[in-house]
Parts: sequence; C-alpha cells; structure tokens
Amino acid sequence: MSAVTWLAIAGGAVAPGLMAFGLFVWADAWTYSPLALNAFKCALGSSLFGLVVLIFYRRPMPERAVLWLAFSSLLGIVIADTLWLAALQILGARRMIAIDALKPFVAAFMGYFLLGDAVPWLGYLGVVVCALGVYLLNVESAEKKEADEDAVEADDVAVEEATEPPYLRGYAYATVNVVLDVYAATITVAERGPLSSAEVNLLRFGLAAVLLILVWVLREGRRKSDAKPMARRDWLRVALGVVFVTFLTPLITVWTMFVLPLAVAVTLWSLTPLWALPVSVYFGQKVSSRAGAGALLATGGVVMLAVAVT
Repeated sequence: MSAVTWLAIAGGAVAPGLMAFGLFVWADAWTYSPLALNAFKCALGSSLFGLVVLIFYRRPMPERAVLWLAFSSLLGIVIADTLWLAALQILGARRMIAIDALKPFVAAFMGYFLLGDAVPWLGYLGVVVCALGVYLLNVESAEKKEADEDAVEADDVAVEEATEPPYLRGYAYATVNVVLDVYAATITVAERGPLSSAEVNLLRFGLAAVLLILVWVLREGRRKSDAKPMARRDWLRVALGVVFVTFLTPLITVWTMFVLPLAVAVTLWSLTPLWALPVSVYFGQKVSSRAGAGALLATGGVVMLAVAVT
C-alpha cells in the first residue's frame, strides 16, 4: 500500500479517539435540547471549516456537488445527528459508542449494493465477532442496575408518566442514526466531485447549521426553557468537545473516505469502543470487565472486517 493509504488508515484509527474524548468532555455539560446542541455544534464546526477553506481553498464549487452534499447534510447531520444527540442523552456515551460500532456492517451492505464493494468471508466473520462485542457492551452491570433503581426512586413522577422504557427509545434513535449516517456518507463519496474534506464539511455543516438554527427559532426560540442555565465552564466544555467531535474528527474521517473504500473507512470509525475505555477511566468512570471484553471483541471484529476489504 502507498504512504497515503497508510496515513489514511492511521488517521482513521486515531479519529475515533478524538471523538471519544470530545463525547466525554461535553457528556453532562449541555442542559438544553438536542436540537439546540446540534445547531450549536454545526454553527461552530462550520465556522472552523470556513476558516480552513478561506486560508487554503478559494475556488468555485460544482453545482451538482453542492446539491448532493446538501441532501447528504439533511440526512446525515440535520436528521441523523439530532437523533444521535437525543440518544446520547438517554443512553450515555458508552452505549452510544457501542451502537456506533454497527456502522461497518451497514457500510458493507450499502457499499456492496450502492458502490459495488464486495466483502469476503473474513468480513462476515468480523461482523459476528463485533456483534458479540456490542452485545456484551450493552449488558447491564450490577452497578448500573443499582444506579437505575436509585434514579427510579428519585423521580417517581417521570417514571409514572413514561409510556415506554427510555432505553428502548434511545436504541431506536441510535439505530436510525446509524443507517442515515452511513447512507449520507455513501452519497458524499459518490457525489463530492473534486472537493476536499474541508470544503465538503463546510457545505454539509454550514447548510445544516442554517437549517437547524431556523428550526430551533421556530420550535424553541420563543419558548421559555425549563433547562438549567449553563455556566461559563460548561459552555467552554461543550465548545472544546465540538472542536474534537465536529471539526477534527470529520476533517479526518471524510478524507479517509476519499482515500479508502467506504467499508474500510467506516470500519475505522468504529474503533471508538476501544478508545472509550481509557477515556472513561480518565474521567473517573468505572469500566466493568464485561464492558472491556465487549470492546475488545468489537474492535477485533472491526479489524477482521478491515483486513477482509483491503
């Protein structure tokens, strides 16, 4: 393989670590709605991409690419990311990371039917191994059950008014996010034309920011919020998380999609479970041995899939 390919693989492997760090940085800092967070992160992220494009790229963008990337933005950022943020608030960072580990399988499916990619038998074996790891990551530990019971006792009204288990709704949001996110990536690869990663991200996040801010103004802008006001420290934490999650990670991962096959690039995104363990320990969270084994199995399956499609 060429040096560029190796660089893409290395970058794709490091990028999930940046995302894991950003997730844990802002995990409990944002107190407003998922829609507001999505609008904020897209606005800040697109501003950073705009600065990069202003410095390094000054050229007209093909109309066809702009239209397709706008559609990709609607699916992958406006809709999928809003669901992702809603699921994150319900499930927590580690469960969301586990669901994100399913993306390579969806990418292998869409890559085969939409881009002509083929996955050998080793790739399907990797799917099985990774699925087992995801299952282990989602099994409740004794500590989490006790925490859930305490939460139920502390908020009887919310439990009585619930019409469905909150985790079930969270998993539904996360699953739809995975499908839409991978399909949006497929569109981006097929229709981006000569545009660079920074230009693609500027279009996608910039268009998403405009639409999300408009929707926020219409739905929530004039409505009094019951959320606890965020302190300056919390705003700084969220802004730092956005730099990692919405700027650095997409800048790297979108570029890897242009260099590597889609299934390989998306597979590398799913290395996040392994990165999440040291990050969670750094932030003082306990990691069970079951979760550790699940992360290792999931990552092992991802590696097998990556080997199979290269």
